[in-house]
Parts: sequence; C-alpha cells; structure tokens
Amino acid sequence: MHRNQLDTPSLILDLDLFEKNLAAMRDHAAARGKKLRPHAKTHKCPEIARRQLAAGNCVGVCAAKLSEAEKLADAGIGEILVTSPVTAPWKIARTGELNRRIAGLQLVVDDPEQIRLLAAQGTRERPLHVLIDADPEMGRTGVSFADAPELGRFAASFPTLVLDGVQCYAGHLQHIKSYAERAAESTRLMSAGAHVFRTLASEIPSCRIYTGTGTGTAPADLGIPELTDIQVGSYCLMDSEYLAVEHGGPAYAPALRLVASVISCHRPGLATIDAGTKALYVTPGAPPRVIENGTIRTDIAYDWSFGDEHGRLTYPPGKVTFTPGDRVELVVSHCDPTVNLFDEIHAVRGGEVVGRWPISLRGCCR
Repeated sequence: MHRNQLDTPSLILDLDLFEKNLAAMRDHAAARGKKLRPHAKTHKCPEIARRQLAAGNCVGVCAAKLSEAEKLADAGIGEILVTSPVTAPWKIARTGELNRRIAGLQLVVDDPEQIRLLAAQGTRERPLHVLIDADPEMGRTGVSFADAPELGRFAASFPTLVLDGVQCYAGHLQHIKSYAERAAESTRLMSAGAHVFRTLASEIPSCRIYTGTGTGTAPADLGIPELTDIQVGSYCLMDSEYLAVEHGGPAYAPALRLVASVISCHRPGLATIDAGTKALYVTPGAPPRVIENGTIRTDIAYDWSFGDEHGRLTYPPGKVTFTPGDRVELVVSHCDPTVNLFDEIHAVRGGEVVGRWPISLRGCCR
C-alpha cells in the first residue's frame, strides 16, 4: 500500500529516518563508553523496542509503569527496568509474578515500606532487583541525595532483594531551550547522583549501575564518568517540543508523522483538517508543524482551536493554497502521549507502507 492510501488521521514512521536516529544515538553513547537503555514509554510499541535492542549497545529497555513492563514481557522482551516506583500492595504482588516470568526485571525504590513489601515478593533463589530512585531536586519521585545512601543500605539488607544501583532522571530539564543552561544544570544534578552511586558502590558489591538521562540532556550526561547507561526515549521518533531546543549532540530527525486530510477551506488563509485534540496531544508552546519533503513549512501554522475532531491551519492567502482532500503531514507536538492515542504505527519506506506495528502498550498507565 502507498502511504497516500492510508486513512486519516494515521501515524507513520519513516524507517530511513528512524534507523538513522537509532544509529546516531547508539554511536554517540558508545563513543563515550556508555550503553543505552531506551525508554518504551515514548513509543509503546514492542516492535520498536525490539529494533532498538537489535541496533546494539543496549542493556535492556525501560518502562514507565508496571503494566507497560508486563506487555513488553508478553512480547518476549526480558530485560526491563520500571522507572516509576511500584508501591500499591496489589501492584507489588504482580512484581513477584513478573519477576518469575522474565530474567531481567528491575524496579526503582524510594520508600522503606515499599522496600519491605517488595522483599516479600522475592526469594533467595529468585530475588527482586532494585535501584534507588534519587530525586534530582524535581520533587516528583525519588529520595533526596542526602537520604539515598541510607535507603540503599536498607534495601541491600534484605536477602530477597539485590541492590543493582541508582537511577537519577531530571525530566524537568529535557526541554530547556539553551543547551548551555541545560547542560550545566544536568551536570550539577547528575554529579550529585554520581556521588550517591560511588558511596553505595564502595559498600555494596552488587551496586554497579548508574542510570538516567533523557534525549535533551544526553550529550552532557555522557560526560559523567560514573554513568553506565542512558534512558533516552524521544530520540527515535522526535517531535516539535524537541525540535524547538538547541542540540548539544547529534540532531535527530522527526521520523514520526501524523498524516491528516484537509476537510474544509472556504476562507482565505484558513483550512480545517481532520486531526484535533483527539489525534494530537496538546503541548502549549510546541504545536505540531507541517512538514513537506523533509522540510518544516514555516509559512503554515497549526493550532488546536477547532477542538476535539478538527485542527486549524493558517497560512498566507494567495501564497499557499489547499483544497479539500489534500493530505498534510505533521511533526507531532509531543510524541509520547500522541502515540498513546493510536492503535498502530504504519512503518513506511519511501512511499510504501511496509509494516503495521501494534501500539500494544497503549493505555498501559497502571
């Protein structure tokens, strides 16, 4: 099938750009002696996760939630770090089951009671592997840098748990526009996390992992000597939010697009397309951008003001024209939640659709 035969709105993934993005991040990390632990929360697609692993230099993948990890395990992926604390007792009970299914489950911890409950799910023969979640002064999850070593010692005291290391992810820094500002702040925080890691590694032989980082801070964080691997996500797809910030390393191409159709254009300089808030996640300050033949159209602007079902395109009348039925491709505003709105991604190479990849982790927010 040709890409122009797809119904709209549909998600497409340009495989040539996607594969270049994978290679660029892999090589960038490898050149600094680091591994990748790509984050599946971005794409929620087991086929993409498999291709990230196959591209090389990976130690596994990340999942944001336990339900995502379970779906990845269903797809045959066995090295998974769940990057958000699992605390509810009924969810913790599921960690024991998942730990028996796959060999490489890892969980982050930031609370003593959570650690006690997880310890009850492990056994001496099949312990649960945990990492201390260090809070990079964000306040979302994690224990303070000052308190992290003591929590690590507490976790390591349980014979049914293994302390694998430390996680430190500064999500609030990823989209700071200035690379110099972003790099300086991330280096400060990741260095504080590195101190926690060094402290625990000197006392606990199993503590060998220091993981974290996102697409926006990776170029700076790769310079942290203690860092073992990076949890990058958006680099493989990309979106308007990341295209708006200064790159400090390789430039990643917008491989993910939303294909939409013009459904009405009776007013000069105004066209309505069939993709509103139900198809494109709303990210203030980073609207979707029309892309044509690999070039961002700066003369055409998208906004969500037409509501759930419809998007609005504005453009200079007389210089740009649309007719009903015209197709437009959009770089999405924020890839992670936009992907979560669809059931599948259409893999394309050139003009042809060469695969339909289920977004099997869609809706896995538990």
